[in-house]
Amino acid sequence: MNYQEMTKILKDTLSLRWDPVAVRMMRPGEERPPQLIEPPVPLRHCQSLTVARRGHCLYMPPRSHACPDGSGILGLVEMSSKLRSGDLYLLFKKLPTLKIAQKMISTRPEFKAGSYEATLLAPLDQALFEPDVVIMTLWPEQAMWLCCAQTYYSGERQSFKTSGFNSTCADLIIQPMKTGEMNISFGCYGARASSEIDDFELYLSIPTPLLEPIVQALLKLGQKSIPEERRKVYLHPVMDKVGSRRDHPQKGKEGRDIEIFIDEQQCLGDGLCVAFCPSSVLEMKEREGRQVAEAVHPKSCSLCYTCVGQCPEKAIQISYS
Repeated sequence: MNYQEMTKILKDTLSLRWDPVAVRMMRPGEERPPQLIEPPVPLRHCQSLTVARRGHCLYMPPRSHACPDGSGILGLVEMSSKLRSGDLYLLFKKLPTLKIAQKMISTRPEFKAGSYEATLLAPLDQALFEPDVVIMTLWPEQAMWLCCAQTYYSGERQSFKTSGFNSTCADLIIQPMKTGEMNISFGCYGARASSEIDDFELYLSIPTPLLEPIVQALLKLGQKSIPEERRKVYLHPVMDKVGSRRDHPQKGKEGRDIEIFIDEQQCLGDGLCVAFCPSSVLEMKEREGRQVAEAVHPKSCSLCYTCVGQCPEKAIQISYS
């Protein structure tokens, strides 16, 4: 699967607003790829991400990096002693003491100065280089599905390591490159103050070797799980009012009982409700020579509404009275 195909699946399945961005740390001695432009003015690393997600291919040597903190963290230049000391974090009133600032600096992921010669960025489907990571700008729901896609084949949960400090460089580039695991970033002071990332957006970075398996899993999830979640199929205040086939609950009845109504005429007999019910409330029964669902253990129902959401004919309604 090539990058153009993966981009289409990512954008279509997740309904992405912005292009996934391919990022490569250019090693010493590598040639500059063709068709990458050096911006006419220096950009912060976080700004270059927002430029690339809008369709531009960038070559960013040290002279094009406007943020000295970011270029130092990325291993493009030697970080200044003033930045390394932590003094500026106190001046900006971001941290309370020099000791805490120095601890934050000493524990963030960094590359050694001189490790790389430039950052290369491009929309994934236009990348003429092999990216180290692919960075996506997402809403939380979209990030959730990428987490689900990683779990789809591995069964593993995610463990993110991130910060509100120097996050777009340290947490999106260095952390996933060093660990081989995807990582998340909510941006940082510089990213939020100087780029167009929306208040409701976050970043997720995927090391390139993990990308294709995640995309393949998204294809599977996009067949059923993603569209169902987005249709809110278990939103019971709506589901209970989709029709008027069932009788109204008896008035004046003491206690609170769950009533499960199954329209036998509408029921296809496919058994989906029985298969999906986590509490074995339903069973298939024969009625007039055909299989229909029946609520045989209504007291076990937890009102999860899975049967209602999974019924293709909306033949099931539930009341709690």
